[in-house]
Amino acid sequence: MSRRGFALAELLVALVIAGIIGIALTRLVVSQARFVSVQGGMMQARSGARAALNVMAEELRMVSDSGLLAATRDSITVRAPYGFGIACGYNAGRTIVGLLPADSAGYASASNSGVAWRDSLGNWRYLDAVAVSAGAPTTTCTTQTPAIAVLSAGSWSAQAIYAQSVAPTIGSPVYLYQKITYVFAASVDLPGRRALWRAVPGLSLREELVAPFDTSAKFEFLVGSSLAVRATAPAILDSVYGIRARLVAASEQTPAGRAAPMLFDLSTNLVFRNHVQ
Repeated sequence: MSRRGFALAELLVALVIAGIIGIALTRLVVSQARFVSVQGGMMQARSGARAALNVMAEELRMVSDSGLLAATRDSITVRAPYGFGIACGYNAGRTIVGLLPADSAGYASASNSGVAWRDSLGNWRYLDAVAVSAGAPTTTCTTQTPAIAVLSAGSWSAQAIYAQSVAPTIGSPVYLYQKITYVFAASVDLPGRRALWRAVPGLSLREELVAPFDTSAKFEFLVGSSLAVRATAPAILDSVYGIRARLVAASEQTPAGRAAPMLFDLSTNLVFRNHVQ
């Protein structure tokens, strides 16, 4: 009995069909790999932008009267409160301040730059480089007439502090502040890229928060009660009611099939009390 095999023409057709299927599968795999790479880059950029916003938002929204100290497209310096209290009494040239409950972690990590208090005319007065120390007696507050309560809450224990060379009226509100600079500058972790840095002027505290950012990342300024957006800060910084943080974060790597890193533009308005009424 004779046996029939594949004819040459049939074999060629099968090879062509297999080749077409192989090319299609290769293109599908490459396309899916590029899609995953692009999505990963976008998620990385978005994560960087959100991380930067989370760090800045809490401190910037606390800015009080005349708290914006310097401002440019690439950097801002603010006076950010981190602890509040009431002046209770005096001891050997020091003012005793009963503190209100605060975020214990934020309070412990703050670097004091000075003390502010409200005078009898309702104006805030600021004194930089004030020595502040813990361990003041809370009984000085609670034995006043009327008594000034010193509260505890959660992980925050009732406490009072000493503030050197500060003499507000008893019962005046007081707050502790730190000066903070946020600046877009060259990254150390990723050479050749741009990062957002947080620094405390006057102290050797400078940390690279998030990288990388695109060169279009910047600060804009919300001026007046209408919150008009300005690209540059006005001469009178007290007219600034907030900032628009344009956080254009980038992916660390350029995704496959792309000519440049992925970008994610997170532009957010942060309004604060800076203006004086």
